[in-house]
Amino acid sequence: MQDAALQPLPAALAARRDSLSEYAFGFAFVSAAALLLSIAVAHICLAAALALLLFSKTPVRVPPILWPVALFIGWTLLSLAASDDPAAGLPQVKKFFVFVTLPVVFSLFPRLDQARRLIEAWFVCALAASVVSVVQFLQKLAAARAAGEDFYEAYVERRITGFFSHWMTFSEVGLLVFLILLSYLFFSVSGRRWGRGVWVACGIVFGFALVLSFTRSVWLALAAGGAYLLWHWKPKLLLAAPVLAILLAVLSPGVVKHRLATIASPGDNSARLIMWRTGARMIAQHPWLGMGPERVGPHFREFLPPDIAQLEELPPAYYAHLHNVYVHYAAERGLPAALIVLWLLLKVVLDHCRALKRLPRGPDDEKFLLQAVIAATIGVALVSCFDVSLGDSEILGFYLALLALGYRAVERVSLRAANAAAG
Repeated sequence: MQDAALQPLPAALAARRDSLSEYAFGFAFVSAAALLLSIAVAHICLAAALALLLFSKTPVRVPPILWPVALFIGWTLLSLAASDDPAAGLPQVKKFFVFVTLPVVFSLFPRLDQARRLIEAWFVCALAASVVSVVQFLQKLAAARAAGEDFYEAYVERRITGFFSHWMTFSEVGLLVFLILLSYLFFSVSGRRWGRGVWVACGIVFGFALVLSFTRSVWLALAAGGAYLLWHWKPKLLLAAPVLAILLAVLSPGVVKHRLATIASPGDNSARLIMWRTGARMIAQHPWLGMGPERVGPHFREFLPPDIAQLEELPPAYYAHLHNVYVHYAAERGLPAALIVLWLLLKVVLDHCRALKRLPRGPDDEKFLLQAVIAATIGVALVSCFDVSLGDSEILGFYLALLALGYRAVERVSLRAANAAAG
């Protein structure tokens, strides 16, 4: 009798654990979407999703990039231990929490329809951020005119940010969303059936906001990632790309033309050249473990090249980091840390390219996701040459969430290919 009375208990526990999975998915969804709106909300929901996931029936899984991620974290801890001030580097240790995004999203988004809903939520959130940024631009333009200031000089130092705290974060996350949207429109079956005009309109607003961001590295990365997607969609259209670029340059407002001209201007890029030269000197003296997390800024002036150290004043810029992921991580955490980042980016591209080769020609929702990850990785790799992009929690979190969705697509494609071979 006692055994019979206890019989329903395991079933009740199983049902409760199933409901925990549903709640975990809801928090993970909100967390990933909120990366474009509020980092605080995103991280609170991520912590809740992780806690619920651990107690649910859903097994915790990690995409096959565990080794580069684990080695990067491990090498960072070694660099921290060797630092002259380990306590100063603790903010970088706290940032490891962002990597929880990988197992949470990979475990809780196994299906394609779930990934598509999240990506469409990203489009909606990015649209809201873009509209806010355009309003910010108009306000800054009016303020500069009212104050009698040169708009370009005033704006470059205080650009649009959307819902973010800095224009670089806004524009780099916007870059990734824009490339995902292009892939969605080019390769997705769903993108061709439902709301195509709406998503095209969103893309126009995204693109306009990215132009207004005045972020040159993002423009270059967008050109490269967009060219990649166009080549795999309709390669003949690439022949028109130079003509379109010339038209855009000619028809752009004067301030945009001036911003474009500064891309190749040594005077406008002198600060970055100083940073990279200084970083090279740090790497030469500390090649294995670097200066330690958060120690590049405090030691920056000690490693200035002799010809720069003689200057009374450095060009105006932010010198706490080196405006290049590869140089900065090599100087801060050692050359192995920079090589691990390169390994991760290369592995992501190769894994998704292999999965693409298993798919048939024509539109495919899996194809759109695979191509989006490759294009976004191209964008991240290029924009990282001019900013410590992956050191930003919002950008890193968004990119990791996209990777988790992409590796689920890789897994599904591999399963389809195995079933086709067996059947």
